[in-house]
Amino acid sequence: MTTLVLFLLTQSDIYPQNLAWDRYSMMAPLGRVTSIASSNQHVFALSDDYLLFIDKYTFRMENTIYLNRSAELVGYDPYTTDLWIACRDNLIRLMTTSYSLRQFPIQFTVSQFSIDVDKIYIESNRDGQKYALDKITGVVSAVTSFPRNLTWYKKVSNSDIMQYPFLSPYYFSDDIQTSQIPFERYPITAIHDDGMNLYVGTDRYGLLKYNKISWQSQRIVNGPLDSRVIAVRKTDDRIVLISNSGISYFTPQTGIWDYQRFRDAVVDLVYYSEQIYVARRNSVFRIAGTMEFPVGTFNKDILSLAHDERNIYIGTRSGAYRIIEGTSEPVLFGPTTHAVNIIYATARSVYVGGELGMYEYDREAGEWSTVLNFGTKDIVEVAGDIYSLGTNNQIIRHPSATVDSATIDTAWVLLPYFNVYDIDTDGTVLYCATYSGIYYYEPVSAQYRIIYNLPRVAYDHVFVVDDRLFALSKGLIYSLPLEYRD
Repeated sequence: MTTLVLFLLTQSDIYPQNLAWDRYSMMAPLGRVTSIASSNQHVFALSDDYLLFIDKYTFRMENTIYLNRSAELVGYDPYTTDLWIACRDNLIRLMTTSYSLRQFPIQFTVSQFSIDVDKIYIESNRDGQKYALDKITGVVSAVTSFPRNLTWYKKVSNSDIMQYPFLSPYYFSDDIQTSQIPFERYPITAIHDDGMNLYVGTDRYGLLKYNKISWQSQRIVNGPLDSRVIAVRKTDDRIVLISNSGISYFTPQTGIWDYQRFRDAVVDLVYYSEQIYVARRNSVFRIAGTMEFPVGTFNKDILSLAHDERNIYIGTRSGAYRIIEGTSEPVLFGPTTHAVNIIYATARSVYVGGELGMYEYDREAGEWSTVLNFGTKDIVEVAGDIYSLGTNNQIIRHPSATVDSATIDTAWVLLPYFNVYDIDTDGTVLYCATYSGIYYYEPVSAQYRIIYNLPRVAYDHVFVVDDRLFALSKGLIYSLPLEYRD
């Protein structure tokens, strides 16, 4: 006799909600890979709360889904091409043709499951109890035994890993050119053998693929080092994401990620004279790989970096400094000795935004003036006008002074939108991270417009690099090509 356990079928949210139609993509950081499955064309991996889609033959990232829940196991259904994902309190069915998703709540923890023609067989951690879930009705039945010759998806154990001696010592480490902590161990956390290849998942080292005939290996780094991104910059042909764990480099032309791990968190980065300069704690370094060459040390911690053709500017907790090209001695720059959040250089002026005000240095006159008497945390230029974001989360615009001074309105104008947490620009419009989505402000029409191709959630930061927009929200990284802005 079997016991029937009935559960209601419910809908669960994922992001993007439809990979076939949504224009934005998610960037999954290097996380802990807990489970791997494969089809004839793809490899599927669970990494933290993300589901990764990887091309099986090129071993390149194709898509990423954020599951908005803690997922532990993934399995591929060869009869329907669907994916089944085991979470702590539910089983999820993801239809790969439509990317629609259904959730089956369960009252037990899944230790392993297998996929048959019409049922999902489940073994629970609780006393090894056995269940079968009907794929069509969603009815869960307690059973006494399982059919033979099933393929099981389960959490990896040490004994599973040690079946492959060539993986010894069963962890990976960065080389000295990649990390300042090269002996840190990144253990194996998942394996999947499809007969031809062995797929290996790790904790914060990505995924590897081993050909079981030649034993040649490939590695994929699926995203940035972590999701706590504080800035996005641009070097020669790469997009650079700065986070607590180090610097992540993304090459759009190839879709390849690489990185550098540092002992101390990187605060900011500038690409100057084909060299990369980073700020960490109270020092600036020129870096080549993980090698560092000191450029300047300051009394207080550094908050920001900027540059123009002849100078590197440094904002610290005790004022602004600059290092003139050809010298190595920082010089105090600006009238404030308080914290400097942002420095922005134009051909005509250098603007310094700090906790107590915003100041302008007129290059031609060689003089400083106070522009605003309240805190400023960001400054950008759009179509010749300067826009500043105050510490009160309001935007102020200053019209360009490059036309006839007799006809220009030189007053600062408070824009009619509150609770803006970050701003950036592509040179034509102003992008705003708000509590209800990403907006952009058009100077020509003096109107705000919502970007509908991004979720309507609260965003902390927005960055625009080349033709791509990056939006950060509570540890999630959204990426949208600007061609899909409207």
